[in-house]
Amino acid sequence: MSTKDLVVCLGFPPFHAEAFLARLRALPGVEPIVLPIDDDGEWATISPAVPFAEPPPWAQSVAAERREALERAETIVTLHVPDKLLDRAPRLRWIQGAGAGMEQFATAGARRHGVLVTNASGVSAASMAEWVVGRLLQVWKRFREADLHQQRHVFERTYGASVKDKTIGIVGLGAIGCAVSTRLRAFDCRILGLKRSAAPGVVSEHADVLYRPEQLHEMLGECDAVVIAAPAVPETHHLIDAAALSAMRMDAILVNVARGSLVDEVALADAMKSGTIAAAILDVFDPEPLDPGSPLWDLPGVYVSAHSSVSVDRYMEDVFEIFFQNLERFLANEDLVNVLDLEALGFE
Repeated sequence: MSTKDLVVCLGFPPFHAEAFLARLRALPGVEPIVLPIDDDGEWATISPAVPFAEPPPWAQSVAAERREALERAETIVTLHVPDKLLDRAPRLRWIQGAGAGMEQFATAGARRHGVLVTNASGVSAASMAEWVVGRLLQVWKRFREADLHQQRHVFERTYGASVKDKTIGIVGLGAIGCAVSTRLRAFDCRILGLKRSAAPGVVSEHADVLYRPEQLHEMLGECDAVVIAAPAVPETHHLIDAAALSAMRMDAILVNVARGSLVDEVALADAMKSGTIAAAILDVFDPEPLDPGSPLWDLPGVYVSAHSSVSVDRYMEDVFEIFFQNLERFLANEDLVNVLDLEALGFE
């Protein structure tokens, strides 16, 4: 490798595979290096929302190798990120996130040190939207009850509700929110959208009505279901709190596929116990994994899954394509896609 080659650190373990490394080695001006993990390192189930001290629990045996890789890295593609990032990676110029989240990079100091951050927004939107629709159908069509009757060998009818003409509120009209809108409009649903940039005269093809953040409670009161798809930024922490839940209808469904920090889980548990809302579909929690003692596991009307709303059958390849195209742009000194303005998003 030339001494002038850009040192690209692969901190996302799936990209350690030879097929990905070969494509990077074939790209002129690039030296790919791997941020190693233990042979049996378990990283995939660990929430990336908080930076980890080095070495992380899944890379205890390779601390020295990781230290050297980080010291050399000029760009890194990763999901989890070390704390004190720029102390550990002083040459770092660009971070490519392997997911849509960005809070871990901000917490690790990327904005303070002027490091460019891009994410993989849009890659998971289609499969996550499919998941949202599937879960809503599960509730409205009473599939869970029908399954219980089957298990008990009870031939009892479980008539469900029509989806047509239901009003869906989507908090955050990014890639995921827009994909949810597209699919639910196929069911003839009315879509309300909450968007930071909403203002008088602003319209969106993905919403029949747009609301500003300060109109959240007004929007919530109109909805049969509310889908949380906004980023985890300081202003969205516990966006769905006791007051927001009280603004919802008693027959409404809350769906969270964003980050657990957007929902006050204590307030949600209380709301479910008191019948404030009808159901809560939760794929994300704060913290993760969800505590085995949490009441959310057992409350009727709560649907828990382990941060798995995205389908992974094509995920790694699709994320790599975003990264690879951005890398080509970076080498050519062109604008990258999915650049995050951490300051505008409220991060210090």
